[in-house]
Amino acid sequence: MKIVLFEAKRHRRGDFACGHAGLDEYLKRHASQSLRNHLAQVYIAEDGQGKVLGYYTLSAASIRHEELPESLAKKLPKYPVPAVLIGRMASDAQARAIGQRIGSKLLIHALKQALIASDTIGVQCVIVDSKPEAVGFYQRFGFAPLKQDGLKLYLPISTIRQMVG
Repeated sequence: MKIVLFEAKRHRRGDFACGHAGLDEYLKRHASQSLRNHLAQVYIAEDGQGKVLGYYTLSAASIRHEELPESLAKKLPKYPVPAVLIGRMASDAQARAIGQRIGSKLLIHALKQALIASDTIGVQCVIVDSKPEAVGFYQRFGFAPLKQDGLKLYLPISTIRQMVG
């Protein structure tokens, strides 16, 4: 398995099924448009033959100062904080069933990409809008909830640098 940038003509995504219709449909119908319009970068975990085992998207984002936890907010100016957004992440149900740990590999790859971006542009953290059933997965990697509903999570770039740098 390797993780590469998505190529519509090369990656076979017709059989991809993660268990969430919206995530499946995004890959099959909208990923190419996201790339074409520079809305997100799409990374694919593939089997080496073009079959998609999982994917994630990265894009630029910001967090309102009021959304930040008090411990972080008091250290930062009172204007939006730049971030990298993991907009979508999904692994194929069959790959999960055989224990390929696609999700963990995708997340580690995404965090490394965010670190690379932080060397070029200002980035304070990585954020993700998690599905309720995935919160524990992200928390195992150190993500913490922002003030809102507990589904919007963040991980500071400084923590990522310590983890993988």
